[in-house]
Amino acid sequence: MQNEFTEACRVFEDNGKVQNAGWAKKLLLDYNIDGRHSQRDTYFVTSDECSMYLSIENLGADFGIKIAIADLKRGGIICDSVIQKRRVMKKPLPDNADNSEFEFERKNMRLKIAELPNGKSLKCEFAGFGGMSSMSFDIFLLKNNGDILDQLAPFERNRKFYFLKRFMPCFSAQGFIKAGNMVYKLSADSARGCFDRIRFKKPRLHSYQRLCSDCIIGGKRFTLNLASRVGDNRYGSENCFFVDGKLEKLSQITVKGTPNRIDRPMFFRGGVRALDISFKPFTVSGKAMIAEMGKTSVVFGRLYGFINRIDYDKPLVLDNAVAHMIYTEF
Repeated sequence: MQNEFTEACRVFEDNGKVQNAGWAKKLLLDYNIDGRHSQRDTYFVTSDECSMYLSIENLGADFGIKIAIADLKRGGIICDSVIQKRRVMKKPLPDNADNSEFEFERKNMRLKIAELPNGKSLKCEFAGFGGMSSMSFDIFLLKNNGDILDQLAPFERNRKFYFLKRFMPCFSAQGFIKAGNMVYKLSADSARGCFDRIRFKKPRLHSYQRLCSDCIIGGKRFTLNLASRVGDNRYGSENCFFVDGKLEKLSQITVKGTPNRIDRPMFFRGGVRALDISFKPFTVSGKAMIAEMGKTSVVFGRLYGFINRIDYDKPLVLDNAVAHMIYTEF
């Protein structure tokens, strides 16, 4: 399906071209570049009560912070974003995981993310969030053992353009999220966190869709990542899922839905009955739970269907599994 890295290697040659294409289950790709290419760091925190999406983006000359909080028990969603048409940070997003920090502050908002030896600290205060009085969170993501997805592909045979993805669904979450009068407590034994780091350089704008789920099925953690391809199709895709911390790569997935209607169900098929799932948005008063933040829309919903692998005794059944769809341009 694609080359699997089993030893550490550099992403770029000395001339700045992508050296190899492939994927790894560990942090093996050395992002050896000093240039400020486009960057996106995304966090997704999920508990039985709520889900939170946080994205920090340096895309060309634009900078943005996007936050969405969905109430999974009572229904409802609230979101807000900070989008600047020019880069306002003194430094780019950090690319190493050793005691680095990111901090952004303006009149009504302060966000601080710290990389710690055993995880990540996320802290935010946002006055007037979504028209409310205030929103805040203080979350510690504790890193657990398990595989990750380190994925690298050149873009359309031109090795000067590339797409690098680091997907880490290996955190438990503890702390709190407060939105207005609602307080969601996060306990490490029931709340989970995913971290998605993307670095890229592309010749033109792309529309990107991603389906993600992070939940407990049969007493084991299940995480799904299905995405439209970015990069040279010869090198596969970032499609994969994790069960109990173990990565399973997937090949091409067929996606069907209603054009220009992200509030409608989406259907995903792969192989000969290897994967057959549907995504259905949550609805409140007949309307889908969608967070609109600039060029990004996040739809919260649930999955139904199954994943059938030949090395499994029985299909992995997805019945009412919490999930979300991301639609964005970059």
